[in-house]
Amino acid sequence: MNPIEARAALDSMAEAQRELARSGPKYPLWRHAAFAAVMATLVLGQGFDLPVQLPLLVAPLAAIAWLVADDRKRYGVFVNGYRKGRTLPVTLLLLALMLGAMGGELYARFNHLDLGVKLGIAGFAFVVALAMSLWWTRLYDRELLDGGA
Repeated sequence: MNPIEARAALDSMAEAQRELARSGPKYPLWRHAAFAAVMATLVLGQGFDLPVQLPLLVAPLAAIAWLVADDRKRYGVFVNGYRKGRTLPVTLLLLALMLGAMGGELYARFNHLDLGVKLGIAGFAFVVALAMSLWWTRLYDRELLDGGA
């Protein structure tokens, strides 16, 4: 392949990425909220002993499988959050914040804090995950538009 053909192939790929950003999946708010609910439920589970914790682990894992399958069926694609690019720092920040919230739930559990505290921590996790999901999507679309994916 000569340099002109190589450049044309790269340009074609960049245009396909921009087209995906323009016409690709535009996730509705419920999809971001479903992701946030999964994260909040995983966080909340840490505040309880095993009999309660187990269903609060299994249910979100099943929801993740459903979301991936639904994204593939509805949009033809599922984009992993741990991809390289502009979105990776957002993903890592989300991970750090969720681990911190889980630490808060563990503190609440081992110090026998009220259910309201545990629900408050999970509520915080929901709001953070929702906001970061929206932010992640905007960055991803911008990256595709710029041809940088």
